[in-house]
Amino acid sequence: MRFDATMERWTPKEIRGVRGYFNDMRIVRTSVPKGFHIWELADGDSDGTPCRYKQGIFVNFYGTFITTGELPIDDSEWNEGFINSDDEWGYLDSGSMTFLEVLECEEGGRAA
Repeated sequence: MRFDATMERWTPKEIRGVRGYFNDMRIVRTSVPKGFHIWELADGDSDGTPCRYKQGIFVNFYGTFITTGELPIDDSEWNEGFINSDDEWGYLDSGSMTFLEVLECEEGGRAA
């Protein structure tokens, strides 16, 4: 099941220096406005830590990360990137935001 991005709460995060917003649900892609990139994260060892990202994750889904910037791609054949350590992934703020607040941040030019 996928959920409407505009009805979910988002947490500011950063992956490999790229700021964005995280939600632990699968999101309906058409509910995310143009200008955002949608990445799905995988939990490699079911340890609660994401280890890779790509446009669609089928196994060990961890959550959805939306950005206005591109994440680096490490494997061009599979179009995916890897999170190699806790230093490459983290919360920017302990709070969560509505999608309207996310849009206001991005339109105001102050990502997360």
